[in-house]
Amino acid sequence: MKTNLKNISRDRYTWYNCTGNVKVSPLRFFYPRTKEQIAEIVREAERRELRVRAVGSGHSFSEAAKGKDFLLSMKRMAGVSRPHKETLRTKFREMPLVSAQAGIVIRRLNRTLDRMGLALINMGVIDVQTLSGAIMTGTHGTGIGKPTMPDMVRSLKLVGTGGRFFQIEPTDGITDPDQHGSTNPIELIQDDDTFYSTILSFGGMGIIYEMTLEVKPQYKMLERRYLKPWSELEQELRNGSFMRQLKQKDFMAFRINPYKVSKGNRCAVVEQDIVGPDEKPRRLFALRKNLIFQIFSNLEFLIEGSVRRFRNSPNAVAKTIQLGLWSTKDTCYYGPSYKVLYQAGTAVLRHGISAEFAFEATGEKVIEVINAIIDQTKKNKDENGLYQSSYVSVRFVAPSRAYLSSAYDRATVYVDIPLLFGTIGDLEILERYQDLMIDMGGIPHWGKHNLQLYLRNDFIREQFARVGTWMAIRDRLDPKKTFLNDFIIKMGLGSKKAKRKAARLQKTGV
Repeated sequence: MKTNLKNISRDRYTWYNCTGNVKVSPLRFFYPRTKEQIAEIVREAERRELRVRAVGSGHSFSEAAKGKDFLLSMKRMAGVSRPHKETLRTKFREMPLVSAQAGIVIRRLNRTLDRMGLALINMGVIDVQTLSGAIMTGTHGTGIGKPTMPDMVRSLKLVGTGGRFFQIEPTDGITDPDQHGSTNPIELIQDDDTFYSTILSFGGMGIIYEMTLEVKPQYKMLERRYLKPWSELEQELRNGSFMRQLKQKDFMAFRINPYKVSKGNRCAVVEQDIVGPDEKPRRLFALRKNLIFQIFSNLEFLIEGSVRRFRNSPNAVAKTIQLGLWSTKDTCYYGPSYKVLYQAGTAVLRHGISAEFAFEATGEKVIEVINAIIDQTKKNKDENGLYQSSYVSVRFVAPSRAYLSSAYDRATVYVDIPLLFGTIGDLEILERYQDLMIDMGGIPHWGKHNLQLYLRNDFIREQFARVGTWMAIRDRLDPKKTFLNDFIIKMGLGSKKAKRKAARLQKTGV
């Protein structure tokens, strides 16, 4: 190996994801700072017939980022810039765009955009992921009229086979081919199939090092939370009033206690609207997030104490969830968009794990799924002594154009089932929910706990109409299988040869 590659790498460094349920000790762990260094790493891997993967913050509970040969941390590539207008097609020159390197953490990106007078159109409920990690696994956020994170991408740059540089965009992409130039070392590809396959590809088509996002001018939001019994919300879903309200709001979601306490299952509804400065509330504490939420979700010892408590007294779970939802009763919060959209705490991030499922966004489907979860929660408790240690979250997003998005071509409801990692039967509970939700047609989130999909390759091919195109593009962009990994293979998304390997892996239990 060349000396310059040794200087930016370590032997057999053990990488963990945020919760520690995924770990790997690759042959070599790299910290590149430039696209040229990535190209050298790729060429070295191909020379030795090894594979290359990139990782970010590790905030994924699946094995999407796991790689055994060369693993790259992208965190030293974290710059943000404005694209040069003269390189853009005329009709895109006034569009608010930023180019961000793949390793930037979303929290840092948000603050950088804020200083530029800009903001993300949408984001997930947390901000600790790297930009590329969030987009490559299909992070979606909420808002029935808002794009998922992959759908905010207008252009991406990657290092592909042979260490070559590519810039990939839709057929009607933002870049003017005449201005790009034939002597540019970065090859421009403007093709819908290639772009909508690559923007959600788990890094399986090359090492993405930069993305150009459509953003919007900085904006403020007002969040309101209120409680409602499930019986009442269920009726609103059934008669259509909730779905009509959903379309009138910028962002809307709800959380539900899957346990019946006292009179039934409690829900906390959250509405978030884009507002002007004249709509700033005058309520006490409206400029701060809920104090109880802040204390509990950010103090490590409180979360660790909850894990111990739920191990020793699992019956306390139902009332604890009920109390947590009650603490958000009749609250409001006004602030910058990225602070309002952020919905987690640092301690929760270290101890939480979840499985999430996508369904067509209809009131009838939401009712069916939530009632099934309530029944399964009771069955887990009564028959198996297993306790779900958190509320269930329900969010809604617009249709996606990314071929492997679980929101592809339809308005989608996401049902997230989180729990505290380390409580009794944690992964067993998630696997039970996976079986139930998949049988109901729920598509598991690529970045959440989803191991049951390894056994359901036929389900994946049934759910994604463009999966054949995605696989063909992956084979074309990665003919040497340099960017393939076991996650893609086990999901049945590799070539025919890779599918045969997946079958062998499943038989041996690897």
